Amino acid sequence: MYAKPRSCHAPLWLRSFFLLLAAAYATLLIRFPNPFFADDSFFYLQVGRNVALGYGSTFNRLMPTNGYHPIWMLLCAGVYRIFPGRDAGLHAIAALIALLNVAVLLLAQRLLCRLGAQAWIAWTLLIPFLFGLQLGTESSLSAAVLVAMLLLLERYLERPTWTSEAAFHGAAILAVLSRLDSIFVIACLWIAVLAWTARQKDRRLLRRYLAFVPLYAGVWGGYLLSNIVWFHTFMPISGLLKSSNAGDHRLGHNLPHTALVALAISAISLLVLWRKQRDRWLVVVELPFFAGVLMHAVYIVLHMTSETRWTWYYASWALLAALTSARAGECLLRDARQGAILRVAGIVCAILLSLLLWDRMGWKHSKMETRPLPVMALEQVVEGRDHIHRLLAFDQPGAMAYYSDISVVPADGLMGDVGYQKELAQHGLGEFLRREHIEAFVGPSIPFDDWGKRTYCDTIFLESTRFTCQSLGNGQWTVTGVEVYSRLPFQPAGYLSLPASQILWAAPKYVTVWRIAAP
Repeated sequence: MYAKPRSCHAPLWLRSFFLLLAAAYATLLIRFPNPFFADDSFFYLQVGRNVALGYGSTFNRLMPTNGYHPIWMLLCAGVYRIFPGRDAGLHAIAALIALLNVAVLLLAQRLLCRLGAQAWIAWTLLIPFLFGLQLGTESSLSAAVLVAMLLLLERYLERPTWTSEAAFHGAAILAVLSRLDSIFVIACLWIAVLAWTARQKDRRLLRRYLAFVPLYAGVWGGYLLSNIVWFHTFMPISGLLKSSNAGDHRLGHNLPHTALVALAISAISLLVLWRKQRDRWLVVVELPFFAGVLMHAVYIVLHMTSETRWTWYYASWALLAALTSARAGECLLRDARQGAILRVAGIVCAILLSLLLWDRMGWKHSKMETRPLPVMALEQVVEGRDHIHRLLAFDQPGAMAYYSDISVVPADGLMGDVGYQKELAQHGLGEFLRREHIEAFVGPSIPFDDWGKRTYCDTIFLESTRFTCQSLGNGQWTVTGVEVYSRLPFQPAGYLSLPASQILWAAPKYVTVWRIAAP
């Protein structure tokens, strides 16, 4: 069915190079995890640690949250059950991510070997993406489950036995629970495989395939039911909030370069495969997978805010780009008259690109300033000197909550519940601040330049805050107050005055903390 190369393994020296490269990335990730973690990564770590310590599913111990993908949260909670300390737990999470990344690389090699392609092209794309751009999130787990599902699907298509089919369905179910928006890819794949079984002479394949539908309904339905029971909402992620800002929905506004590059590579590779090797895997798997990616893209562009520009949203896209480019590259090199020379040139380019990305996304990235130092200073000054224990934060709440004992409420509501949004809309910001005893507000570092003015003052930032600003001259601006918005429904909830006299603590290029006056 697939065009097998003479050997599905790259030369030993080339495999050794990529192995050493992955080991170098993993060493930096485990040794210096902070620069490789986004602030949002600490949402999982903070909630997981609270779960492990017996506080339940909460980010700030003030309100519950289901704002996460469930399997990665369970893994985080398990890690903190063994390593409850903040530093030890962070390094353990980094080690877990490194292991998942290695699993992705090995499973991708196994899959491509079965499909008749070598893995070095895929590794060139996957290694820097997984280690340098995932920023400590659930996407390494999602990529590992997705590629395992593809490997199991390939085995099922080759030998459609009951056991191979059950393994595929089980992996598909876990893929969605690993990252919920993988539902677009899984749905398209599931329908395509259903159509394939319907075309087979053995009618038992179709009946057996449909017999697994109750398993999907039971597991996914049970997860949705758990959200109703524990969080009083049918919404699977309470922080998954749609945008009503028209500026967010301009074509491409939500998609980062990573996503656009992955789309382009996938589209070109699929076109090559359609012209050169129109096999069963292309028709039944790769094209439906790409259709799922396009559906995901439409959903993001039309419904999600600019927060979705983070690269970890696009692990499935990058995985598809890596796998299809490896197969398309194999076709081109196999059919070219100068195939051997082109293969050597391609390997040289892959090595040079890998080294260049390693320098930028690995070595230099690991030298970035870490978060614990300013957060520890914040805790010593704000909590220790001023006795502030509860903050409302415009941004950067993850590390503040993780590295301190201060209860941090994100203004955008991503780690709260739907009740928080409804209360802001119905009763206003003042009632929420009084009931929860919120004592301070965290805003941007001041003063800032014209870029900061355009970001914070002239637009609604993260669908939750709009700052009023005052010019200091020489292109510098400061904050005088903030309008806070609820997001469900989207409407103003209240205004806070933020005079300079109320500043408790300020860190350059980080945040400023004001004591809250009467709202």
